[in-house]
Amino acid sequence: MVALGVLFFVSNKAQAQDFQAQSAIASVVPRSSVESDLPVAATSPFALSGSLSLLTDYRFRGISQTWRGAALQGGVELAMPHGWYLGTWLSNVSSNSYPQGQSLEHDLYAGWRGDVLTDWKLDAGLLHYRYPGARLNAADGSAQRFDTTEAYLGATHGGFNVKWSVAMTPYFGLRESTTASAFATALTPTGSSRGSQYLDLNYQHPLGDWATLGLHAGYTHVRNYSEVSYADWRVSLAKTWGAWTASAAWVGTSADARYYSAVNSQGRMRSLGRSGLVLGLSAAF
Repeated sequence: MVALGVLFFVSNKAQAQDFQAQSAIASVVPRSSVESDLPVAATSPFALSGSLSLLTDYRFRGISQTWRGAALQGGVELAMPHGWYLGTWLSNVSSNSYPQGQSLEHDLYAGWRGDVLTDWKLDAGLLHYRYPGARLNAADGSAQRFDTTEAYLGATHGGFNVKWSVAMTPYFGLRESTTASAFATALTPTGSSRGSQYLDLNYQHPLGDWATLGLHAGYTHVRNYSEVSYADWRVSLAKTWGAWTASAAWVGTSADARYYSAVNSQGRMRSLGRSGLVLGLSAAF
């Protein structure tokens, strides 16, 4: 089963992707009055930032990656001169969706972000999703990986963000030889899923000093397999104090449960795209 999910407050899934995702937090230590007469050291063009998060469910593009169970996640990102960056991100996932593996997702990403027009920021790069040891059984008797590489292009204006991702490899293990095992219900082989796309729309609106309202809509287009294409949406509230952020989000999808479900070792089936509440707590550093 190809398990895909949304994380509502981590960029680049972070969401590296949502979070998909996409911020460099550089700490600035002011000089004390005692040091005021000392030479000022050159500011480093590199900045390391990161986050650690605990969620009641890990949703990627609306689909639970943890069989609707809890997730512990963390990542680090290195900001470099001229807007370049690279990072890595980790989360537990369910072996019910990613069998034969280590129940782990390990993402690697790199790209560039910066101002291109007044009040407009651009973000472009590559993101590689790894699932160490996880395999799908193929029709020819081989075992295929879920690993996927996507190219992405995003733009931010005020509280609005749009991001477009394109799969450069078969989409999370879906190829002609794995159509019988990639989803809960077998698909008819109709070609490669390489070139599948995701459109991600987000809007953040501050509610005074109380919280931030987040609105999200997305659409997953699985190339050559329209029956597993679907829309997802999310409404969230987030409250930040210092380095901490607490979040609550209602997540839903139009995903067909015939395909987006997984079964555990006791034979219990669970829909992974079912609407539900996701709570989270994160710390940035």
